[in-house]
Amino acid sequence: MRIALLASNRFWRGANTVFAVVARGLADRGHTTTALVAYESVAGGFRAHDVAVRTPPVGHTSLKGGRALRRELRDLAADVVLVGGARDIRLAAFASLGRSLAVVYCISTPRPPRDLRTRLAFRRVAFTVFLTEQLAQSGLAEAPFMRRAGHRVIPNGVDCDLFHPNEDAGQAFRRRRQLGDGPVLLGVGALEIEKRWDLLLEGLALLAPPVPPLLLCGTGALDSALRGQAQRLALDVRFVGQLDPPELAAAYNAATCIVHTRPDEVFSLALLEALACGRPVLAASGGGTPELLGNAGVLAPPENPVVFAGLLRELLGDAPRRASLAVAARQRAVERYSVARMIRDYEEMLEDLV
Repeated sequence: MRIALLASNRFWRGANTVFAVVARGLADRGHTTTALVAYESVAGGFRAHDVAVRTPPVGHTSLKGGRALRRELRDLAADVVLVGGARDIRLAAFASLGRSLAVVYCISTPRPPRDLRTRLAFRRVAFTVFLTEQLAQSGLAEAPFMRRAGHRVIPNGVDCDLFHPNEDAGQAFRRRRQLGDGPVLLGVGALEIEKRWDLLLEGLALLAPPVPPLLLCGTGALDSALRGQAQRLALDVRFVGQLDPPELAAAYNAATCIVHTRPDEVFSLALLEALACGRPVLAASGGGTPELLGNAGVLAPPENPVVFAGLLRELLGDAPRRASLAVAARQRAVERYSVARMIRDYEEMLEDLV
């Protein structure tokens, strides 16, 4: 098969990582894959995964962008194009007119797009990939027009060889970052409003001192605001930016507990990586998170810093429970969320479709 992956967003996000891993995995299985991206910041991420990249002007829904995408897809002789956002649906719909091209929508948002232009463009979508059963049910109920296309649930996968329990790597990370031997908390994700790191900081401020240091791995528009909030609350928050995968795996292994407060998370790659590293997780219960974690993590009511702080206090004080969660986490990641499983599912779906 000849497969194109369209990413018109400006900044690298978790959904782009999934597309890159899928593209690389399908290429390793003998298929031709090419990422079509609008911005160099995203192109670099795909190249880092050894994925072929082209950069047509598809950053906006426009006739120019649609024509450019159409030319690229024709030149690639693409059989299918994977899209991940409303703008991508609209562009791919135009590019697919009058030709045999399957458009596959891989939804990675809490709610489906429902604007009129996207609803009309969705008539060209042949298949939708959801990340969890719960999100499939809620999405199809909220946007009945999506039922005209086929659909399947394909959870994201994680590299369980790269992300695995490694006490030595965790201890080395602690030494490099001068973290000592006490409890350490880790949050991983973009520093953006939807992640609700502000709720996490509010919860940490409710803990009795000494409050464990929190490492935040990520970048984003709220960097300055979160630094200011941490200073006002007298919290030890260390903003470490984006880490390369081996260093990120070491960070997970250094953490006593992984914390995640987005109330409507779709399917967090950070939580998958934490499970694969066998780390205890405390996360807000919302979106696809309960289905992702199962019994391998602790769930807190969304947008409730008081309860979150109480559950975190209990978890930090219960070493046997953390050890039990660590074993369950690794087992769940290996059994359910391997990259190999994800690639097989995508290949099977695409071959049936094409």
